[in-house]
Amino acid sequence: MADVHGSADGPASAGPAPPVRAVILDLDGLILDTESLCVEVAREVVARHGRVLTPEAHRVALGRRPLECWSAVAKVLDLAVPPEQLLAESEPLMAARWADARLLPGALRLVRHLAGSGLAWGVATSTPRATFNAKMSRKPELRALLAERPGAVVVCGDEVENGKPHPDVFLAVARALGVPPGECLALEDAPSGMQAATSAGMRVAVVPSLLGPGPGWGEPEAGARVGLVALLPSLLALGPTWEGLGLPPFADTLPPRAPGAEPHPGGGAIPVEPVVRIRGTVVKGFGRGSKELGIPTANVDRDAVSAALAEAVTGIYAGWARLGSGTQVYKTVMSIGYNPFFNNKEKTLEPWILHTFDKPFYGDTISLLVCAYVRPEANFTSLQSLVDRIHADADVARDALEHEPLAALKDDPFLTEAA
Repeated sequence: MADVHGSADGPASAGPAPPVRAVILDLDGLILDTESLCVEVAREVVARHGRVLTPEAHRVALGRRPLECWSAVAKVLDLAVPPEQLLAESEPLMAARWADARLLPGALRLVRHLAGSGLAWGVATSTPRATFNAKMSRKPELRALLAERPGAVVVCGDEVENGKPHPDVFLAVARALGVPPGECLALEDAPSGMQAATSAGMRVAVVPSLLGPGPGWGEPEAGARVGLVALLPSLLALGPTWEGLGLPPFADTLPPRAPGAEPHPGGGAIPVEPVVRIRGTVVKGFGRGSKELGIPTANVDRDAVSAALAEAVTGIYAGWARLGSGTQVYKTVMSIGYNPFFNNKEKTLEPWILHTFDKPFYGDTISLLVCAYVRPEANFTSLQSLVDRIHADADVARDALEHEPLAALKDDPFLTEAA
């Protein structure tokens, strides 16, 4: 078996990496947010036995087949209960929830792109086949793209001898696609999945699920032949890694990019679906927007943020804003997250309405429609580099919002009707 960064055949950096000819997707925690459902059920089951689900128990369970998951949890929590019993207790609770698992941000965009790209691609999941079908039951478009299109390849955890972190499921998908493992890129969210794909001899891009990056992932090596090539905050941030591997670029980034043309100097904005509609109150924030940055950002009250954005991907977004009961709708760029430069302790929403106002509007109601993702949150080496990047984000937002489908959202009833 390989370690995380190398393969059984030698170090990950031996010679240039071959082109990527196939993409293999995990399912749970990457495409579907089943992890939060599993956490709810696991908490309930272990509580019956006098235990509390710890972060370590959660971590060791990620990406494994159900029985192996419960075996790992029981070991970490020192539960003197057979894993078979824990599985039997959890299955009816999970069965009632599978169909409601929501798509993670950027997942449907990625699957649609793969379906039209001409690349070979498939799914390598630890979930049993019957559970896979249950998860797809209320998602007709996803089901059609993943499992019903001509040549679709989905290998489930109960169709191979060994589950992740063993490589069996990834090797089975590669064989079905007819592509050598060294020419496959795996997309994963869990340590066990990364280990499995690496042991199969594949490159891996990781989008960590609920527990975040944490220790143990190692440093990505973009040019590696095997192992971790990228560690991403969300599938929405996949573009640069994707193009860096020579894969077909996404065509939905705004402003549109002509074939062969350079991208927008500030990058671009990705339309998000569903859009997010937030209504809250403008409150006094940290006092740094105008004073330290020279940028008049607003702050939205904590209750509105926690209600609408508790599970939102952090980053910089573009959208539309209205103040109070006015009729004017403005372009806006906004930060959703923790602002690594200032090390916020709570998730905040800080919009910069791209308009010059005569006076502050503390206490006013603000209606925001969040419709495009610009970039991940980032830290900066200086205050000036942060200011420069914020202005570049504003330029991206101004230009992107001139184009459909974003431009039409200025007339969304949420922004035009009385609050």
